[in-house]
Amino acid sequence: MTLSSQHKFAPAYSLAIVLLALLTLLGGCAHRLPQPIDDWSSHEARVQKISHWQITGKLGVRIPGDNGSANLRWRYDKRHYSLDLSGPFGQGRLLISGKPGRVTLQQPGEAPLMADSAEALIYQTTGWTLPVMQLAYWVRGVPAPHQPVVRMEQDESGLLAQLEQAGWLIQYQDYQSVPSGISHLQLPGRITASYGDVRLTLIIRQWQLD
Repeated sequence: MTLSSQHKFAPAYSLAIVLLALLTLLGGCAHRLPQPIDDWSSHEARVQKISHWQITGKLGVRIPGDNGSANLRWRYDKRHYSLDLSGPFGQGRLLISGKPGRVTLQQPGEAPLMADSAEALIYQTTGWTLPVMQLAYWVRGVPAPHQPVVRMEQDESGLLAQLEQAGWLIQYQDYQSVPSGISHLQLPGRITASYGDVRLTLIIRQWQLD
């Protein structure tokens, strides 16, 4: 190749290298497309066994005569959890931390509140009715244990599409393929839960499994 031809093609070659590098970086950050599951029982068992997880996203709540949203960060393990809500109904930030038998709520400039359940604390401060204990399972795309399932429907990939349990109707969309050990788990990206006139919409921006 002559010197003149090198000058002619070098910019395009450099641009291709830059694009390839960007695509590689983006590929490492993006969620993998969800994959069909072969067996629901095996998938459910794997998801139920997740002992540590964290999600970040946005929670929307619609109740008769009012609605609102909050940014959410939820960390969970079997013995402890924390639910960080920022901006609900203009009230600033709510930080809920819990362990069996004791839940604490903190707001800036206010004395901590304590109760036996997160549901009681959330309702007291925001008026929202959130089934936190059941949501810990529903958010992963599986039914909560020890409660009857009224109805369950799966999508074409074998993943949960609709679930009716404890009076709530939960609908699932936008599954993500999330790294878990040496493989991946298919976990929801958008969840809608309805109970009478109450409607919750959870959009999950990021899953993290420990």
